[in-house]
Amino acid sequence: MNQRYLEEMANLLVFHKILARQSDLSKENLEEKIMRFQEKEDLLIDGVVGPETRWALHFPWVMQAPKHLFVRCEADVIEGIDGFDSIVLREDAAKNYRMLRNEVQDQGGVITSAGGRRHLSVGAGTHRSAKSMHYTGLAFDLSVTSGFFKPQTDPFVITKGDEAHWNVWCRAQGGQDLELSAIYWEHWNSGEDLKKTVAGKFINFTKLCITNGFHPIGPRAAFRRSSDRKYLSSEWWHFQANDLLVPKLSQFGIELLKIDGYTPASIQAENRNIWGNRKATFKVDWS
Repeated sequence: MNQRYLEEMANLLVFHKILARQSDLSKENLEEKIMRFQEKEDLLIDGVVGPETRWALHFPWVMQAPKHLFVRCEADVIEGIDGFDSIVLREDAAKNYRMLRNEVQDQGGVITSAGGRRHLSVGAGTHRSAKSMHYTGLAFDLSVTSGFFKPQTDPFVITKGDEAHWNVWCRAQGGQDLELSAIYWEHWNSGEDLKKTVAGKFINFTKLCITNGFHPIGPRAAFRRSSDRKYLSSEWWHFQANDLLVPKLSQFGIELLKIDGYTPASIQAENRNIWGNRKATFKVDWS
């Protein structure tokens, strides 16, 4: 439990009139205050902030809170590489993305796009989670063909990361002169990790993303298995706005309900699987 968790919890408990002011909450009295809230809401009184308690705290608040819009942001289209000329994100994530893109452009790099916000009607599958950050507009994908196959010329070169599984490097005239041990496949269905030393001027795209609130994820199971590996599960291109969420408190459905035009009825009508995951909690059963 960190300070941000306590601050957000204090906001919610003030909203529910359990606290008179934010400063009344501490680590020492949190359990007691939660039990008071649970009693008020006719929930199991155990002092534990589980999914039902989190939902009861959040739902009345989010239904009257100001809403976010989706915002279209510019991206770079590279000749010979599939991709879009824009990325659509929730407006708070869009603000961070624009700061990221300015930094990348200032050093002569590019940001390609395979999209951002995913429509609720798009279903889950082998490479798509029913709790994807894309539904909330809090994630963007680089073009999946702008790296990993031609490390000697691609805009992005992928190496094994230290803290994250992948580290993504962007070719840029203003970058550092580096030699990178690139991971690549010969083609989409080759399934074999190869290595090649690549020299050039690069910026650490992953590091810049993290500085601006966007975090990488690791590959999905279909990429990690020993045979019949699926490239579209590698996820090297995916970055998500974790810094806009509170671990062990933010819930998937609440983040959707922060968006203008999204209601419980409209989300359920578009995709029952998504609404069924509404109580999933960041860093508990949603990442």
